[in-house]
Amino acid sequence: MIDVTRADRGQIRFVIDHLRDLDAAEMVACEMDFARLPDQIMRARVFAFCACDFNDGPVAIWGMLQRRTGVGAGFAFGSSGWDKAATTIVRNIRRFVVPFLLANNYHRVEALGLAHRTDIARFMTLIGAQPEAVLRGYGVHGEDFISYRWLADEHRSTRAEERHTAH
Repeated sequence: MIDVTRADRGQIRFVIDHLRDLDAAEMVACEMDFARLPDQIMRARVFAFCACDFNDGPVAIWGMLQRRTGVGAGFAFGSSGWDKAATTIVRNIRRFVVPFLLANNYHRVEALGLAHRTDIARFMTLIGAQPEAVLRGYGVHGEDFISYRWLADEHRSTRAEERHTAH
């Protein structure tokens, strides 16, 4: 069973210490300071959540940092338990995060993922984000990344189209 809580430093640290290989590679390519990351997230977050498995403890962290007025930077990473939490994470983003973004006048959220990660492309589609650009050589060792974006205007027009076709 997966439970969603507000993330704390200890949960973030636990997930970082048990990262999936692909998440670790992606974070290394962005020069993340794993020792300081829990404090950085807690200090700069707009929100941060943790998916906890009843048996395994924290398995995933996701949230958003403020870039500037109306613009956020989304993040997500997990342990090998990510897959069992993915549906819960998507549900949280659709039911809480998107309404929060709209109610608080966020017009853009951006996120990055290693270009070869099809799991990220699928996840981004499920949460309503679209690929925006390929960032060639963006990583510290020349890794390519994809920049994803969620735009409030696109979200509203997609929702309007869905309502229109349902009637």
